[in-house]
This record gives sequence, C-alpha cells and structure tokens, in this order.
Amino acid sequence: MSDAQRGPVGPGAAATAADRALGVVRGYAARDAVAVTGALARAGEAEQRQTYAVLGGLLRSTLAIVQLTDRELRTREVVRLADEVAAVAPADHEFTVTEAVRAWARGDREGLRSAHADDPLGDIHVTAVLTVLLGLTLWGREAFLDVLTAYEHVARTLPVPPEG
Repeated sequence: MSDAQRGPVGPGAAATAADRALGVVRGYAARDAVAVTGALARAGEAEQRQTYAVLGGLLRSTLAIVQLTDRELRTREVVRLADEVAAVAPADHEFTVTEAVRAWARGDREGLRSAHADDPLGDIHVTAVLTVLLGLTLWGREAFLDVLTAYEHVARTLPVPPEG
C-alpha cells in the first residue's frame, strides 16, 4: 500500500485514497449524501484512480466473503437496496449507479461496464454502491459500518511495501 493509499500521516494531512474510498462507502452506507460528496471533493484524476483501486480491493474482499457464506443474492433485494443506496449519490450519478447495479444484478456484465464507461467518478460511485449493497446484505447497516471501521484500522497499520 502506498502512502497515498494509507491515510493522512498527521494533523491536517490531505485526504488519501483509503480515506476517500472508505468515506464514500461509509457515506452511502449511512445514507449521507454530504459525506458521499465530501469524500471525493477536490480529488483530481490521479487521486480518483487511486481511490478506485482501493475500492476495487474492498469490493473484491466483500464479494469473496459473500461467496464464502454461499449467500444467495436475490435480484429484487439487490434492486431495492440499489434504489435506496443510490438515492444519496450526486444527482449526475444517481441514474448511472442505479442502472449499473441493475445490470450487475441481472448478470449483464456489458451493461454494468457501459453504464459508467469513460467516467472515473462513475466507476467510483458504482463500485462503492456495489460494496455497500453486499455489505448491507451480509451484515446489516450497523455491523457493516463496524466492518468498515475495522478495515480502516487494518489499512492504516499495514507496513508500506518497498517500491520496485
């Protein structure tokens, strides 16, 4: 994990990819539109790519746990949660997020990709919402927020691997 993905190193330090990723996921899970928007404020293209990379790892981890539990995800439940969670997305991403999640629920990978193609912020929002949907399905809202806190702690305590 690079310093950019680890988190602020001191008071007043700039937000990092891990902060932004966890902030946007936590915002969606808590139904807090201000937190969702704030987590991504002032993130340039490079920061958006880093945030997306962290979110991808969080999504893969959450999906792996879903698969281990053999939990069946029902399309109706996923769509209901998608509508609920996406309601706090910025207005210019709400439709994109909802359409992408519905495509995912149908098993339509092309529809999932095309819903937010060429939109780095769309990638972030869709990935965050998918992570939240899976987390809410597995643990419920309060327990999922606790899982995010634990993930944040682990992310901050991992040593930085040597570059190269």
